[in-house]
Amino acid sequence: MPPLIQHLIGPHLWVKRDPSWNAVMETVALPLFTDEERQALLRWIDLDRRTIDWEAIHREGARLTEEQRILLRIAHALFNGGPCQLSELGKMSSRGRSAAMMIIGQRYL
Repeated sequence: MPPLIQHLIGPHLWVKRDPSWNAVMETVALPLFTDEERQALLRWIDLDRRTIDWEAIHREGARLTEEQRILLRIAHALFNGGPCQLSELGKMSSRGRSAAMMIIGQRYL
């Protein structure tokens, strides 16, 4: 079975070569999200058209935990090339902080 990220991007291998898009998809693939939560978020990510409805994702995030919402905000900032609010890392568990640092690190490799 392929890794979850490969399953999510399917034939869209360009995602792995684009740091902004990769940060988004790696965030959604995190085990901190259930399959149901992930599917709800993916409805707003259109890899064929290369568009993301961030407003809808953040509305969907209202049903998620604070930690998940922080991760989505970080992914959004990374996608837009903007600064992450690292002060929010203090609100996260060590597992969440590790995930956030992994995503941030991959974005700038």
